[in-house]
Amino acid sequence: MDEETIRIREDALRAWFTRDADPILAQIDGLDIGWGGVQRWATKHMPSISNGWHLDFACGYGTFLAQLGWRFPEARLIGLNIDFSGPHTLIGRLLREAGVRAKLVQADARQMPFDGNTFDSASCFLGLQDIRIGFGQAGMYTAMRETIRILQVGGTITLVDEFPPEQFDALVKNLSADIVWEDICNMDVRWDREIAEKAIELYADGWVAQLRLEDLREKQAAFDDVHARMALEMERQFNQQGYYTPFNTLTMAVLRKV
Repeated sequence: MDEETIRIREDALRAWFTRDADPILAQIDGLDIGWGGVQRWATKHMPSISNGWHLDFACGYGTFLAQLGWRFPEARLIGLNIDFSGPHTLIGRLLREAGVRAKLVQADARQMPFDGNTFDSASCFLGLQDIRIGFGQAGMYTAMRETIRILQVGGTITLVDEFPPEQFDALVKNLSADIVWEDICNMDVRWDREIAEKAIELYADGWVAQLRLEDLREKQAAFDDVHARMALEMERQFNQQGYYTPFNTLTMAVLRKV
């Protein structure tokens, strides 16, 4: 599917996804569809997955699964997430609206329910940071080790996240995989203060949810800490560039199992 057709699909899916939201939330929630052009950029540069089984882990809402299905309509897609509750219950409807078929598996990425050497390729879009928030650096490393275990030798993993390239380099250092391609991309998003302030409130809530805390005081303390850090970054951006871009620089790394 060509770029313009994918862009049209994005616009239609975004309109459906935000159809009941007020204008500010529509801007924030609509970012999930396409992520300011980064998802299109990522699928354009990743190795083709058209001729095999592909696993997208920590798939969340399934928006990257939609992009994969548009770019590689012949791929056999499986989406894995630790839960399909709360906002993630929408994933089945979202994929149907996108016209993309994928099998959904509820499981922890740190213990995938698949035999070794099962998949031809895998991907994770902004999911590693969620795993790290919830389960620490060790949890993220375990998820990567599991992904390599279920891949066939020579299979590829496409990762896109907020980490700088050197962090991906360190993550792969002791794994049976080599980085074969790496680049960075900036989102095409410029939000004003009203949208930005609401966004960091929602993002801080999401961060705390990943921590899975039970104590209300601990939750509030975690929210205050994360929100304060996000507010500092927001002010830095307004001072330097006059607008706010969430998830400003993203790194994409393509790994190959050896």
